[in-house]
Amino acid sequence: MKAMYLKAPLQFELRDVPLRAPENGEVVVSVRACGFCGHDLILARYAAEDWQPFGHEFSGVVEEVGADVTNVRAGDRVAVETSTFNFLSDPARNGRPDLDTKGPSYMDMRHTAMGFAERTIVPACLCVKTGGLPFEQACFLEPMGVAYDLILTADIHLGDDVLVMGLGSIGLMALQMARRSGARRIYAADRSHNKAKLELAKAYGADEIICTDETDLTVYPFERGSVERVLVTTPPGTIDLATRAAGIGGIVAFLGISYGEQAMAAFDSNVVHLKKLQIRASNAIPALYFPRCIDLMNAGQVDVSRLITHTFPLDDAVKGLTAFVNDKHTAIKAVMIGDGVSARG
Repeated sequence: MKAMYLKAPLQFELRDVPLRAPENGEVVVSVRACGFCGHDLILARYAAEDWQPFGHEFSGVVEEVGADVTNVRAGDRVAVETSTFNFLSDPARNGRPDLDTKGPSYMDMRHTAMGFAERTIVPACLCVKTGGLPFEQACFLEPMGVAYDLILTADIHLGDDVLVMGLGSIGLMALQMARRSGARRIYAADRSHNKAKLELAKAYGADEIICTDETDLTVYPFERGSVERVLVTTPPGTIDLATRAAGIGGIVAFLGISYGEQAMAAFDSNVVHLKKLQIRASNAIPALYFPRCIDLMNAGQVDVSRLITHTFPLDDAVKGLTAFVNDKHTAIKAVMIGDGVSARG
């Protein structure tokens, strides 16, 4: 069976690997679409010292079920959560399943193949049925859940001005959700080299585009002088800029996954103190909100189809991923398309 592996710095390899039979509570998923995540890119650039399988943003069809599986059966179309909560845990029983970060996890399994493969083993409890949602859209449910958690963390109110820092796929999905949440004015910030991201941000509802390599956010003339909410999907080191753009009583919500020194963030405590700011971490573990995200896609409230800029079959994944990471001007999202699936549904 074919599966992709990666190793830093930016090495990709297609391998033939075995796949064991599913154990109790597990299923085999035939992968039909898999997105290349920003976390995968961090692994490929810096963190993967040894060869390892990758891919966790995927959708497909249940091919085989192990014993004691009742929630799905062979032939079901599913997307896969990276983790879920244990309903017996103290946080879940106290009404906060979102605080249980130690439930069943796809990422913690010993894999020979993950989402960038023909098939992979998945705990059945992580499978969410997707109905007729196209596979290449269903594979966005995992990062869309991350964007949804970021929106909830920011607590956007009707009439708030919102700054979105970073226009990758999560930032662009969060931008759409911010608009739907009642934001009065949305500012989208990223560097100028990738025109495709900037143009799509505008198409998704951004009122103003800020090129951070050309304009200093600390002196940008926001209409109100500042913004009520900042959504940070850029590296943690940019949190200081976010605090300076936020107004009194503002909230800075951020995604902070990084490695080594890049994980360190510094900000002026006087700015945070005097403005009475809140800096809130968004961490979508356990993965939640898949049913809501399916509804948002089906209702046309969040568009993911235009995020896909690079597609390729598994056999061409080495070439396809290399082209994607080297594309500095149009790359937004790369999606591996499985057999029998068109690149647009």
